[in-house]
Amino acid sequence: MDAVRPARDWIGQRLSRFTDRVETLDEGGMPALYAEVPGTGRRKLLLYQHYDVQPVDPIELWDSDPFKPAERDGRIIARGVADDKADVMARIHALETLKGLGEIPVTLRFLVEGEEEIGSKTFEKIAHKHADKLRADGCLWESGSSFDDSGRPTLQFGCRGLLYVQLRVKLLGYDQHSGFASIYPSAPAYLIEALASLRDQEMNIRIDGFYERVVEPTDADRQMMARIDPEIEKRKKLVGFERLMRDTAPEHVIEQLLFTPTCNIAGITTGYQGPGSKTVLPAEASAKLDFRLVPDQDPEEILARLRKHLDARGFEKVEIVSHDGEKPARSDPNSAVARTVIDCVKELYGEPVLWPFMPATGPMHPVVSDLGVPTVLPVGVGRPDNRIHAPNENIHAADYINTIRLMCRVWERFGAG
Repeated sequence: MDAVRPARDWIGQRLSRFTDRVETLDEGGMPALYAEVPGTGRRKLLLYQHYDVQPVDPIELWDSDPFKPAERDGRIIARGVADDKADVMARIHALETLKGLGEIPVTLRFLVEGEEEIGSKTFEKIAHKHADKLRADGCLWESGSSFDDSGRPTLQFGCRGLLYVQLRVKLLGYDQHSGFASIYPSAPAYLIEALASLRDQEMNIRIDGFYERVVEPTDADRQMMARIDPEIEKRKKLVGFERLMRDTAPEHVIEQLLFTPTCNIAGITTGYQGPGSKTVLPAEASAKLDFRLVPDQDPEEILARLRKHLDARGFEKVEIVSHDGEKPARSDPNSAVARTVIDCVKELYGEPVLWPFMPATGPMHPVVSDLGVPTVLPVGVGRPDNRIHAPNENIHAADYINTIRLMCRVWERFGAG
């Protein structure tokens, strides 16, 4: 916490040049930063960003000091520069630009969260307790994947949900000589059998009732997705797979990506994995799973169904030792803020590719569904080669300048409405 707080304080000091309404919103975790900058128009615009970033590890793979920005070949390289420092600073620089030219026509409500990289654990509490501060006529989320592999601008109007769980099995008091494997129970085998019961090889999930609340795509969704290029052959070469899950036809790949919930084994830990051999019967095994959820699935409901599934199939000894979740969110692509962003992106970049929602997850649900604020992920600096969360994270300097320009246009256009 001590390592992150200075970033929040620095942003607060920068925003305090334009308003005396800067405060922290604290609900027991890393406090969010809130700042309201009054505008001349009637509309209010919420701006969501976050000030926390991922650790630098493995630091030895960086070509330069991760916390001293370096510019090479038109790129800015630094830890967190793409996720999410560029969004934060582009919006502050847009504010400085418009203020330097006069007044801004829209009231800006900056919300800079401090826990996004660890699952936004207290964000829902913050959103509910401080709803009066966060309600607005529209919201610009942090920018997502702003450009596809072909360089086309992209916009998203929501996100998938997530349930993340850690499972553990302990069947012996301590590790045993593997000679006893003919009579002692095996924690790894037990856990692997439990994991195998959850889904088949084509990602069909066997948990009873798992799909009950899944919403099918609308005709408008399918029209939107038809313009998205799945770039299958390019991704085969890049990622190294032979066939897609379910061997989906190209015209249905994006629909499967967005509207098919998943049960993914993120990691398994057990036994001896060091050099040489060690004939051991492990006493314990653990696994981490993530479920990507689609509208209108609820992570707490899926968690209860998971527990019921394990118990009903004889896996009562599988403990669920921890879990986190975020609900999916969808916003109207025809809202006033969405139409404003689309029009401004057309002027600056050309026709954007629209996504019903992004494949990843964020804490959008409290803003979109609970507060009822129309939300869009605008074009920012996001490109496939940004190396987000990895060594040598970077952005294109030109993208940063254009993000400032886009923010200025959107704020002026939306405020005049």
